[in-house]
Amino acid sequence: MLYGPWSNVVRNNIRIYIICLICLVLVAATKSERYVKDNQFNSSSPRLHVKVDPKFKYLRSLDYTIEQQSPDNLRLVSYETKSYVFADVLNNQLKKAMYIQIRREQTKYVGNLLGDAKANLKSGLCSRGGEEYICFTRIIFLSLNEPIAKFISGQGYGLPACVMARTYARVDSTMGNYLVVMTYLENLPHSGLSCESWLVENQLTTEHEQYIELFDRNCKASFTIIKEESDKPGIRRLLGG
Repeated sequence: MLYGPWSNVVRNNIRIYIICLICLVLVAATKSERYVKDNQFNSSSPRLHVKVDPKFKYLRSLDYTIEQQSPDNLRLVSYETKSYVFADVLNNQLKKAMYIQIRREQTKYVGNLLGDAKANLKSGLCSRGGEEYICFTRIIFLSLNEPIAKFISGQGYGLPACVMARTYARVDSTMGNYLVVMTYLENLPHSGLSCESWLVENQLTTEHEQYIELFDRNCKASFTIIKEESDKPGIRRLLGG
C-alpha cells in the first residue's frame, strides 16, 4: 500500500481517469444516430420519429452545403446539411415527395424560417406530433440548381415544372441546437391550375382554394410523427398530426 505523497498522486490519477471515462460515456450516449427503416425516419438527437406513407419510396440520404444569411443578417453562413428523401412516382415521373432535413445550429436563434413571406400562400404556426412548428405553403418552380430536385432527377425521375410545397420548421434545443425541417410537395394538376395561375397576387379562384384544401389533406396523410413517452421507454404512441 502506498503512503505519503505518492498515494495522493495515485488517487489524483485515478480521479482523472474516472472523469475521462465518464466524459467518454456521456459523449457516446449523446452521439446522434439517424436512419430510415421500414419507411420510418428515426433520430436520437434531436429525438424524432417520422412514419412516411408506404406509397413513398425511400431513395436515400443526401449531404450538401447551403448558404444562408446569419441571424443578424450581417454575413452568409455555410451549413452542412443532410436530407432524407422519399418519393412517390408514376411512370418514372415525380408525383409527390417528402424530405426530412436536420442541421446543427450555432445557437437556438435562427434567421427567418418563413423566407420570402410574399411567396407564401399560407403561413403561421401549426402542430404536428405534439410539437409546434412554423409552417408555410408555397409554389416552387423546380430547378436542377436546387440539391433536392437535382438529386431526384439524378435517380431517373422526371420533374414537373412546379410543385406545391408545405414546410414545417422548428429549432430543437433539448440536446444541442438543431433545425428540424420537414417538407412535403406534390405535382400540380395539369388542367385549370397552371404554375403561372398561382402567381397572380390576391387573385386565387375558388378552384385554387379547393385545391389547397385537398393539398392540406394529402400532406397530413403523407406522414405521421411518432411521439416517444419519456416515462415509458420503448413504448410509443401515435399522435394525430
